Amino acid sequence: MKLEHIALNISDIEEAKNFYVDILEMKELKNFVLKSELAQKVFNINKDTTAFFLQKDDVFLELFVSDEKLKQGFNHICISVNDREKLVKKSEAKNYNCVRIKREFSDLIFINDKSGNIFEVKEK
Repeated sequence: MKLEHIALNISDIEEAKNFYVDILEMKELKNFVLKSELAQKVFNINKDTTAFFLQKDDVFLELFVSDEKLKQGFNHICISVNDREKLVKKSEAKNYNCVRIKREFSDLIFINDKSGNIFEVKEK
């Protein structure tokens, strides 16, 4: 298993630059808008949301900007495994919630643990 990225909520768009870029010296690789349709399916949040993808060394962070206090937010851990279908089957067999979002090239897969933590699962 490999850690791909950690996603965090931030409350102010300036925080991406002021803390993560200026203080932690991370490099912004890209920014994007997570559309409300996808945010609703995965995180149960129904709004378009600005996000930044940053890197320093082997650490990757995905920052989601939300000016409102979120109960769960966009926090998640992204991992890659050799066989994600096997992981999905094992998770479903033990009654863990698995969300699959069909896409043209590669489906998105998210698994929730019993404590509400969200794991995005990619294939190595």
